[in-house]
Amino acid sequence: MRSENDEAKPFPPLRELLTNPFVLTVTVLAVILTVMSTVFAAADVDGDALIGNGMFAGPALATFAVVLQVVWRRGGNLLDAFRRTMIYSPLVALLTAVAGYLTTWAPAVAETMAASRRPSGFHYWFEEPHPFVLPFLAGWFLGMLAGLVASLLVVLIFAYRRPRDFAAANMNDMAPRYAAQVRRANIALAWVLVLVFLIPTLIVWGGNEARGGSFTERAQNALLFFTDPGWYLADAAWVVGLVLIPVGIGLVVFIVRTQRVDRAARRAAGVPVGRTRTDDEAKRSD
Repeated sequence: MRSENDEAKPFPPLRELLTNPFVLTVTVLAVILTVMSTVFAAADVDGDALIGNGMFAGPALATFAVVLQVVWRRGGNLLDAFRRTMIYSPLVALLTAVAGYLTTWAPAVAETMAASRRPSGFHYWFEEPHPFVLPFLAGWFLGMLAGLVASLLVVLIFAYRRPRDFAAANMNDMAPRYAAQVRRANIALAWVLVLVFLIPTLIVWGGNEARGGSFTERAQNALLFFTDPGWYLADAAWVVGLVLIPVGIGLVVFIVRTQRVDRAARRAAGVPVGRTRTDDEAKRSD
């Protein structure tokens, strides 16, 4: 979200982001986690140890932390959170992939990896002796996913804790008499953004993993969730996803009827301002 003191510069310079002490610390920790995971995974031919997942978790954890920094950073804004997701996740994934690749060339690691392989050449973590592409792409994907989750969390935090910054970024009417109304509309908007990603996830994952085959069976299984959560989790997730659809629609209707826009700011930004002609009548955004 753009703060009042940072309106002229919604984004900090990229150099400032990449040289930020917190960002540098998190990046170094991600690289260390990758190196340690690679070393321990070399002997784990069957993939029994969880430590091997650190080769892919490093970029995700680092991106999550870097995006979440927007919450306490002075002048932090929502657009910066999304920019960090897009820019930082491939960079940290590249660094960790290079670190892991170089680690596999260390004599001790290479010898352990070779000695632990099955006669067929199978190794759970290292199909190739010196992998790079898969760790990079997996780290990038997981980093983007973690950044998206962190960005949605930032949206919720701003909506509840920094409503003026949220309203300024959303180009709402900042008049004090509309403050409570705008805040309610933006909290609803924050939850709509969460539901946009949550509902498809619940429906798709739940539909693929559900024990029941029909709507009735899945609804019945969802009622049994509390008796055996592990067995009926997917059925419950699928049902919850469907139930949340009308909730999302209701929130959108509430936003349209409640939100007040800054028409001048939206015109200047080239954003649609709605169908009404006066600011007092502008109770919806397009």
